[in-house]
Amino acid sequence: MDLRERLKTYGAGNAYPFHMPGHKRQKQPGSLFPYDLDITEIDGFDNLHHAEGILAEAMERAAKLWGSRKSFFLVNGSSAGLLAGIRALTKRGDKVLMARGCHRAVYHAVELCGLHPVYMQAAWVEEMQISGSIQPETVEKHLQEHPDCNLVILTSPTYEGVVSDIAEIAKIAHRYGAYLLVDEAHGAHLGFCEEGFPDTAVHLGADVVVQSLHKTLPCPTQTAILHVCTEQVYVTEVGRQLSVFQTSSPSYVFMAEMDGCISLLERERESLFAAYEKRLASFYEKMEKLEHIRLYQPENSSFVFGHDRGKLLFFTGNCNLSGVELSDILRERYELEMEMSLSLHTLAMTSIFDTDEGMERLAKAMLEIDKEVMPVKQPLAKGQMVLPQMVCGMEETLQGETTEVMLQDSLGKIAADFLWAYPPGIPLVAPGERISEEVLAQAFYMQKNGVNVQCAFAKDGWIRVRF
Repeated sequence: MDLRERLKTYGAGNAYPFHMPGHKRQKQPGSLFPYDLDITEIDGFDNLHHAEGILAEAMERAAKLWGSRKSFFLVNGSSAGLLAGIRALTKRGDKVLMARGCHRAVYHAVELCGLHPVYMQAAWVEEMQISGSIQPETVEKHLQEHPDCNLVILTSPTYEGVVSDIAEIAKIAHRYGAYLLVDEAHGAHLGFCEEGFPDTAVHLGADVVVQSLHKTLPCPTQTAILHVCTEQVYVTEVGRQLSVFQTSSPSYVFMAEMDGCISLLERERESLFAAYEKRLASFYEKMEKLEHIRLYQPENSSFVFGHDRGKLLFFTGNCNLSGVELSDILRERYELEMEMSLSLHTLAMTSIFDTDEGMERLAKAMLEIDKEVMPVKQPLAKGQMVLPQMVCGMEETLQGETTEVMLQDSLGKIAADFLWAYPPGIPLVAPGERISEEVLAQAFYMQKNGVNVQCAFAKDGWIRVRF
């Protein structure tokens, strides 16, 4: 009996709760929440931060399913796992090598842990105007220049589904005495299907891998998992840091659904992924009829090691639509809600729970829209941005005196804020970096194309800068 079944059995019983939570398992009028299943750490239901019973068994089954040394349930999303994993693998003041395309939680870890980041950029895929894979030689070059980096952090797959050569990067990192942490938030489904999908970083030598179950598997928003994969990692410290960065009152509804997802994959992963791959193959075949809008497929690209076919990335650089306009049409005319839209891209995310009907609706919509657009060569961004000059540390900047200025008046000032399009949240400029002409040009280019460019702190066109 998994946690989900045990909760159902308990909820159907006659036990009266003289304990938290305060709703006392009573359904609220008009509520959508399953109050009858929402409990606290009562007898027989274990404790996430000191698991010895049913939660320990569930996480052991998760470790066996993914092939990790130890797996931890996350109820505060992948963000909590990234914060805890980075904290467990570093000491205050350490230098870390991280991809510029990391999630905002990684930047928050840099700030909170007082780390000194060395940024590396992925290869640039010019024809699609996206970042490709982090190249192993890029990692080695930076580690040669900064041999005191004790942690390498990268995202694979990226929001667009681009995968890096984790096996080779892990070998390089370990050769220089560094850990490798992989943000695989968008790849919890990897490793379950030998054909059509890349393998998971859990199998490829990474030390710690963080996955969002809710992004690509049938699990509620906010559920995620952290995998410890190698003997070099001190598991007890990872667990301790998770108790710091996660709530001390974890949702049993969330944990039950994670356990249920694991049970589903144990039973049916082969059939589910076979159907998923068949559905995707049919969709890609239909998209070969597109004449102006392009569905991304890496074709012998030296800049892209691998790609997750479940991320449907449409490129509008050859027609008179922006990515934002395409997303708007799909939403308003066809009632299809996309995951992300940028100047030249619209991203549709899929999973094993997509239906034939849903995929057919998207295929039909894309073919109809493609017939309506005009072939126009859109002005492209000027390639990959040069990293802004880092003037002072992130922690020092954010704890110092700051003021706010209008973005157009910020040239040359030291950012005390993040400036990004969210999603995906990759900063054009980060705290402690000088705001350059290129940063502002990129921001205004994106805004002109309908992209919501925002700061983490300031609003309405303002940005916080060092005083």
